[in-house]
Amino acid sequence: MHLFSGNRLYYVLFVCILMTAATYYHRFPTGDDAWFGEQSYWLEKEGVIRSEFFRGIAGWEKQLLVSHKLFLTVGALLIHWFGFHLPVLQFTGLLFFLIMTAELAFYVRSKVSAENLWYVPAILILVFTNRLLIKMSFENRPEMMLAAFGFGAFLLIRSKANDMHTAAGGILAGLAFLSHLNGIIYVIAGFGTLLLLKRYCSAVCFGIFSGLTCALYLTDILSAENGFEIWWYQFRHDPATQAAFSFQTKLIQILTYPRLFFHSPEQIALSLLLVYLLWVQRKLIRTLPAELKLFSLLLFFSFWIITKANGGLYLLLFMPFMFALVFELYRIRPFVNTGLKLVLLAYFVIGIFGTVQIIVKNHKLGFLPDTYAKLRKHLPGKATGVVPLTFFYNEYEQFPRLLTHENYKLYAEKKNMTAGKFGTWAYKKGADFILMDYDFNAESYFPAPGTARIPFFHLVYFDGRFAVYQK
Repeated sequence: MHLFSGNRLYYVLFVCILMTAATYYHRFPTGDDAWFGEQSYWLEKEGVIRSEFFRGIAGWEKQLLVSHKLFLTVGALLIHWFGFHLPVLQFTGLLFFLIMTAELAFYVRSKVSAENLWYVPAILILVFTNRLLIKMSFENRPEMMLAAFGFGAFLLIRSKANDMHTAAGGILAGLAFLSHLNGIIYVIAGFGTLLLLKRYCSAVCFGIFSGLTCALYLTDILSAENGFEIWWYQFRHDPATQAAFSFQTKLIQILTYPRLFFHSPEQIALSLLLVYLLWVQRKLIRTLPAELKLFSLLLFFSFWIITKANGGLYLLLFMPFMFALVFELYRIRPFVNTGLKLVLLAYFVIGIFGTVQIIVKNHKLGFLPDTYAKLRKHLPGKATGVVPLTFFYNEYEQFPRLLTHENYKLYAEKKNMTAGKFGTWAYKKGADFILMDYDFNAESYFPAPGTARIPFFHLVYFDGRFAVYQK
């Protein structure tokens, strides 16, 4: 007996896809959309990855050697072809979300007979009602690209006889590394899985091709003067990597690692479903495909060792494997009970509520690039500004230089951030104006709404949401 059956599944899937697509209309940008968008912008414009937003931090305004190189290259290509409009760069997430979804459907289809094809739409319904996937499927971040490359590498190395597939799997794992240094977990998992399965020749083949692909990461480092020295300095002084260099902070990351899987309801939904099935089917876990068990375990433990943060968005790196495990755990002995119904109910409630949440937020905020364009008349022309990261769309070329609020946050200690110190910092950085968004990008150090003056700047425009302070 199984929980889903009939053609109705396809109708449900169609509705889920429509709801997901509805979240893409006027999707609000995140800081990462703009932060990585700016890097791709300079790569397309000058052939160098760098950042003016974060001028003054580890030489990033000259060249950013510690970067997500393949991911940014894809962004640069999209900018070259279509411009740096917001939906263009958000499309990077959608492209690899669709690839990952197709891979997952292929995996399930390859495992079931014709009479059990219902498993394919059933798994896809879980995909298109997952709040985290829906959110990240239209965001300019590299995790979706990693998931697609990593799961693709796993699919290719399942074949025991085809060396071409093994080599291609190694290349895909290497491409994941080129997209983000976290992609090394797919190289480790692929190589380790082949070794543990005693497929030693395949392990060597996978290692060679993944290693050669990973070596492409050195391209810009080798071409830059003192490239390795600069790379190490930037890696060592990147605010995002600091937790990895202190024994105490690294220990905290290791001990709190499970938080990654239960960070918030959008992470809990899939994690709870997988844990529940593991418990109910615990006596049958040994019958799961060996390559899936090994690859998934090696991913879990390798990321536990290398991670610098246990943020919930990193769950994306594991999600295609979690869906595959959910499918396999249910398939080995289909069942329906009250516990499963409750877990699935929680899953769908979280997903549907989260989808509606995104749609409502899109409508409430409006399309930010249009909002910024209307705001431009209140800003001094040909001036340096301190702005929200999202101001990148589509105002970046309208001003000679823009710094971002996050630049100040990286300089200042959180407990000492004040409006006065913020104004002083902006003045020292040569800013002519400061733009503040009290609705979408409110910061703790902003002055009270409507405050007439902060050090070196006075209020020239305030509409209840946006404030413009001019020097």
